Amino acid sequence: MAAHRRIYRRLLLQNEQQRRPRLFRDRSNPLEVFEEDEIFDRYRFRPQTIYYILSLLPNLRHPTKRNNPLPPLLQLLVCLRYLSTGTIHLLIGDSLNISRSTAGTCIRDISAHVSNLRRRSIRFPKVNDAARTKRAFSTIAGFPNILGCIDGTQIRMKHPKQNEVDYMNRKGYHSLNVQMCCDETFKLTSCVASWPGSVHDSRHTHQFFSYLLDIYSNPHFE
Repeated sequence: MAAHRRIYRRLLLQNEQQRRPRLFRDRSNPLEVFEEDEIFDRYRFRPQTIYYILSLLPNLRHPTKRNNPLPPLLQLLVCLRYLSTGTIHLLIGDSLNISRSTAGTCIRDISAHVSNLRRRSIRFPKVNDAARTKRAFSTIAGFPNILGCIDGTQIRMKHPKQNEVDYMNRKGYHSLNVQMCCDETFKLTSCVASWPGSVHDSRHTHQFFSYLLDIYSNPHFE
């Protein structure tokens, strides 16, 4: 039996040592293939918005001596497809004709770049913006002095290696308790994703109100 295992391992090693020919897959632009509604169904954004997001990101071209590098647009589409579906990297890669490892790299890098834009894009209204937001909400629903709509959600996550119990929410799975606020145009004005799933929503709200007091008591507060 041991001899059979050695022969099997030797054959596997020989197969791995054989050079596999490079395969250049078709990487057509999905934005040119699908209709606008089909693009929205797959990526949750319209083509104009996707190009706008791409214009906000730094240069995504990776200098390489190898042929057929992944274009910046496809890198962004890989990340958006993952965020819109939440499926595994292997299926994301198959849908865009790239490898699983490349899909994982794109998702990680693009997510980091988008996260770096948060201070530019997510700002709570102050002074003139606050007055405009109040007027807009009053026009829509007749409620005075409204600065935003607030809500929370549990974002599922893998169980952490440290303080695992803290991330177990009341529904029985590990998560982050995320609270967000938006204005009358559904634009995010606040996002707090630093609390584990076991934290109650009231604690979120108390901290948020403390943040508002800091904003309006100090005009230079960030």
